Amino acid sequence: MQFQRIFVLVVTLLVCAPLALAQSDERKVEVFVGLSAIGAQNALTNKDIKTFDGITPAQFKALAGFELLDNERYIPGYGFEANVTRYFSKHVGLSGDFAGYYRRANARIADTLFKADHSIYYVMGGPKVKLLNEHRANVFFHALAGAAHTGVSYRENTNTNPVTANDSSTRFAMALGGGIDLRISKRISARLFQMDWIPMLGKDRRVTASDGTVVDIMGRAQQGNFRLSAGLVFK
Repeated sequence: MQFQRIFVLVVTLLVCAPLALAQSDERKVEVFVGLSAIGAQNALTNKDIKTFDGITPAQFKALAGFELLDNERYIPGYGFEANVTRYFSKHVGLSGDFAGYYRRANARIADTLFKADHSIYYVMGGPKVKLLNEHRANVFFHALAGAAHTGVSYRENTNTNPVTANDSSTRFAMALGGGIDLRISKRISARLFQMDWIPMLGKDRRVTASDGTVVDIMGRAQQGNFRLSAGLVFK
């Protein structure tokens, strides 16, 4: 998978970066590695389905007597964030950001229970501003833009010939936010927190399950996504 290759490359760069930075006194580059959590509007609801095997959610409810989908909109996900910033002055730099989030949850579709493995990968870049460069605690803000790749793998909870389906798409995404770094030593700081509003555009798509069921999904903007990160910064 292309995103797995990107992940391996980013990890390799992040492992080597602190060693390379230790040989320089300019400290124009900093690397952040940390844990991250996201609240994403990633679960499907009836409002997202255009047709399910040729019928709408409203038609399904009229025929079956119950909802096609009865899921919560928000999916909490947990993972990592890695960020490299090249500063062109004491306060302004350019950042590249890579993050991944994962979550396994239950999803009920047409009165059948599925395991849903969610994943979201972000690759973004943009300007970063640091306000208190010479202080022990530094406040920063950034505005990032790029792509988000979302994927959901569904598997029916049954032991005999379970139905499976995969729903994935790549969309435009942004991250607007900031945080506080606390200096531990000359080369290392602790990122106490970083909070971002991380909206994502929508994309229409069609999913075909292993039993031949065809689902047309309407793309929607996920404007209520937020993430929180913390970790170490190497200079």
